[in-house]
Amino acid sequence: MKPLLIGLLIIAFKNAFAQSYLIMDNGLVITTDRQGYAYTMDSFSYPQKVTLRGGNFYVEDNNVIVSVDERGALYRKYEVIPEKILGKGINYFISERGELYTIDRRGVVKVSALEAYQHAAGFGGNYFITGAGEIFTVSTDGDVMKETLEGTLRIEDVVVFGGRYFMTNRGVVYTVSEENILAAETRHRVGVIQKRGGNYFTDSSNLIYSVSLSGEIAVPYLPVGFRLMDMTKTGTNYFLDLYGKLYTVNDQGQIFERIIPGVDLRNARIISL
Repeated sequence: MKPLLIGLLIIAFKNAFAQSYLIMDNGLVITTDRQGYAYTMDSFSYPQKVTLRGGNFYVEDNNVIVSVDERGALYRKYEVIPEKILGKGINYFISERGELYTIDRRGVVKVSALEAYQHAAGFGGNYFITGAGEIFTVSTDGDVMKETLEGTLRIEDVVVFGGRYFMTNRGVVYTVSEENILAAETRHRVGVIQKRGGNYFTDSSNLIYSVSLSGEIAVPYLPVGFRLMDMTKTGTNYFLDLYGKLYTVNDQGQIFERIIPGVDLRNARIISL
């Protein structure tokens, strides 16, 4: 592994869940972790071979799942990929036959099946909803749970699907925490959601909001020189701007600029999620 950042890198590497990735046009794979650090493992994947993208995984040639583990390493596993995929999120995808593939924090693939999954109709980062008005959440350990709706939340009112959040037709934003807790945002008056990432989004008021692992929404401090209008490509826990600058969003909702020496990120070909 080539360290791309200085200071505390070893500590962060031990504790990090390598949350996502991006692939350059020359095939170089860059991974990002929970703390907002970025790594290159000298791993390569041809962009033209990527047939399905998630947040912490992608599929090559329809028969190899490439997952990112908690150390930032890539693992390839031959897997029979269903011909038709209903939808996908950060760490899961569902076939039309109701087969649910989840990828946990270690990069391990788990497969389960349930008739209800065949009716999946809306897909977020760590959750999905069905035509029967049900919502299922997917933890970072790859475990699936059917949630009980409380209060005035109705699944049919959901109009915007994001990573760890969604918005209803009444403009209410709900977050989905790592502990699978659904919570309505009450502290911020969020406008119409515009650009969406896994743990952040922008709105019609030209603000950027981050969503922490615990489900808390915040308006984070932005790195010096960043302009929201320059945001171009949005990934699971990172985004790029017009000038090829990489910004990561950690699990606490903080945003950092990360510099990767010798790599022109304007040439990023595959973006996660």
